Amino acid sequence: MACSTVAIQPKAPLIQHRTNRSNTSTRQQLENQAFSLLQTCTSFNQVLQIHAQIIRNSIHQNNFVATKLVSVCFSFHNPSYATRVFDQVPDPSIFLWNTTIKGFVHVELYEHALNFYLKMVNHGSIPNNFTYPFVLKTCSGLLAFEEGEVFHGQILKLGFSSDVYVQTSLMDLYGSCNDIVAARQVFDRMPERDIVAWNVIIASYVRCNLAGVAKELFDNMPDKNVSSWTTMIGGYVQLGDYREALEIFGRMQMEGVRPDKMTIVTVLSAIADLGSLDLGKSVHDYVKSNDIEIDVFMGTALINMYSKCGSIDDAWEVFARIRVKAVTCYNAMIMGFAVHGLGEEAIEAFKEAERTGIEIDDITMTGVLTACSHSGLVELGHRYFLSMREHYGIEPRMEHYGCMVDLLGRAGQFDEAMEIVDSIEADIVMLNSLAFACMIHGNVVLGEELARRMTILDPTNSGLLVLKSNLFAVSGRWEEAAGVRRLMKDCGIQKKPGCSWIEVDDVVHEFVAADDSHPFSEEIISKVLELNEQMKLFTPGGELLAEDMGSTM
Repeated sequence: MACSTVAIQPKAPLIQHRTNRSNTSTRQQLENQAFSLLQTCTSFNQVLQIHAQIIRNSIHQNNFVATKLVSVCFSFHNPSYATRVFDQVPDPSIFLWNTTIKGFVHVELYEHALNFYLKMVNHGSIPNNFTYPFVLKTCSGLLAFEEGEVFHGQILKLGFSSDVYVQTSLMDLYGSCNDIVAARQVFDRMPERDIVAWNVIIASYVRCNLAGVAKELFDNMPDKNVSSWTTMIGGYVQLGDYREALEIFGRMQMEGVRPDKMTIVTVLSAIADLGSLDLGKSVHDYVKSNDIEIDVFMGTALINMYSKCGSIDDAWEVFARIRVKAVTCYNAMIMGFAVHGLGEEAIEAFKEAERTGIEIDDITMTGVLTACSHSGLVELGHRYFLSMREHYGIEPRMEHYGCMVDLLGRAGQFDEAMEIVDSIEADIVMLNSLAFACMIHGNVVLGEELARRMTILDPTNSGLLVLKSNLFAVSGRWEEAAGVRRLMKDCGIQKKPGCSWIEVDDVVHEFVAADDSHPFSEEIISKVLELNEQMKLFTPGGELLAEDMGSTM
């Protein structure tokens, strides 16, 4: 991969040429000089210059030099050139094999890494304890459980069962493949456990949605580092328990552990889903006061947090300050504008992304189509959807079809929406989106048909009966709507409890349906009843709609 850095043009060869190649000390000097120069490379152009001098001095077949050269090639994400360098060495050392396998893992070319491992074995080289952590990492990346078990057998046969790095990699493999029993067996049999091993077993439980067990292990850890805390915070974010995630973050700060960039990004994800703007701003202030770079990774997390917390202006300010933007930044900003109903602003951000030459991906197009849907830009949405394959080389996925169905449904273009629904295996989310549009536009016939299809996909979904009742209500068919409610009551079918929260004076208040544990529940219910009476006066069918609202208390 070429780098934009200007190549250095030396007046003399980078590696001084020597005519007496039989001199061992001189040859070793050349090798050491090449190694030192490769360590200081700042561009791939410099690598090419040094490699040319290496070939000129006939040290390109030296394992010591080739190993460093291969490593540098991978660091510049140029695996093809690294492979060509490797192929010039007639008898690769185990260090060169390991470096090449590790390099493929680094650039996430896991199948190439496995192929090189097999090539190494066929060559007659014997793997060592440094080989298997990389090989097992390839299995984790590919979720290749069976291949991992084979390697586990080889590890036992070669006597690496007590090596902490090999065992930790085995644990990670089983955890990645959701075999938590096997991962725990490896952990329990380890004669020594370092902090990395503890972190991996905790992460394995987190992956398997067993945060409770992970927390028990976490509390019993002899030592914790920032990765330990971040893993637990991420585990609760994964489970949707954002309040617990933030409580652990608070504990982390109280114990004097300094969060790193990954911790902050994970915490911002929890804040975004919780909708706590004040807390999000305090974390942003922490980032600024501690001179943490707001790069693509951090910037995307901040844009997403501000957008979800309702402050699109703050999101835009963060976006504007990111010096070098990646597609993820644009995606977060486009989607932020979209969900705020700012369709034109979203399209402008998309056009800016196109002007920069950034490769547009499927997530970008989901944001664009969502913006068109939420802003009623029907013709523009049509045009972007039809250009996905031809202009951007993106095959439409279920999310894109869903955006189009939502766009057409909101505009009342039900025939066109049903053409899409009938042309693919529409999922329940897409059907529900169109059924909701039917309720808004009073299209009861199509709404009932969609409810029937959704019932086939999910017979136990109580929300479908509620939807059907509301469809009858908006068309004035009160007796039928009440009949559906009676059916639900007689059959013991209850609407799944809703959950909502609001932040007041830096405190997040959570409300769950039928839960009266909030200290101000009586005052809240009284206000809801008051609103209920007002709704009856101004909303057709207000009794039923207010009943739905009141049931959340």
